[in-house]
Order: sequence, then structure tokens, then C-alpha cells
Amino acid sequence: MAPRVMVVDDDEAGATVVRMQLQQEGVEATVALGGRQALELLCEATCAGKTFDLMLLDIAMPDVNGWEVLRAVKCNPLWADMRVIVLTGYATTPDDMARVAGYDGVHVEKKGAYVNVVSKLTERLLADVGSS
Repeated sequence: MAPRVMVVDDDEAGATVVRMQLQQEGVEATVALGGRQALELLCEATCAGKTFDLMLLDIAMPDVNGWEVLRAVKCNPLWADMRVIVLTGYATTPDDMARVAGYDGVHVEKKGAYVNVVSKLTERLLADVGSS
């Protein structure tokens, strides 16, 4: 079964590029256009008995921001094991990085350049999920 990844970003064009890249690598990728939709999709997937292996998460979103999504994911025992990669250009201070790490997330600083590293990070984290 293909790994399942949720791409959470209010930038539809950017999320689509990442989704297409992941699909080319054999990953089942779902896009959530904002934090509220991400939480709704997580609830729907949980009710359907499906889980996501990984979330690629933007921080700066207008409805429910990435910090709120990250906290909701890591505080819910049904979702807490899901790995999260934070893809953003806004959370770049050492405090922000520590905050992401505190939620067991992986931080990527430059959103504009992340397409080049998403594949490697996703492969590594999905391998970790498969071996646990």
C-alpha cells in the first residue's frame, strides 16, 4: 500500500506542485487548503479507518494556522504518531525551530526552496514510519 501524505497549505498552486511530485514517487498525496480543512480531512480519514503517515504543513494560514494544526495533531492520541514536516518561510527563528521540534516535527526554513528537499525528507520519514 502506498504511503499516505497530507499537504496542508493555503497556497493551492504550491500544494499542487508538492502533491504532483509526491504522486510521481508513488505516494498517495491529499491536499488540504488550510488548517481547518486539514483537521476535517484527518477526522474523516480516522472515521474511515485510514491514517496519514506524514503531514507537510505550512504555518502561515488565515483560518487555522499551522501551529494550531500541529498542536491538535500531536495532542490527539489517534494522530500523535503521524510525522510532520513544517514547510514555511515564516517560522525561522531558533524559538520557532525548537517549538516545531517539541512537537516532534521536522523544520524546513525556506518555503520557496523546499520542493528540492521534500522528496528526501519524505523518503526518510516514511522509512522511519515503516520500520516502527
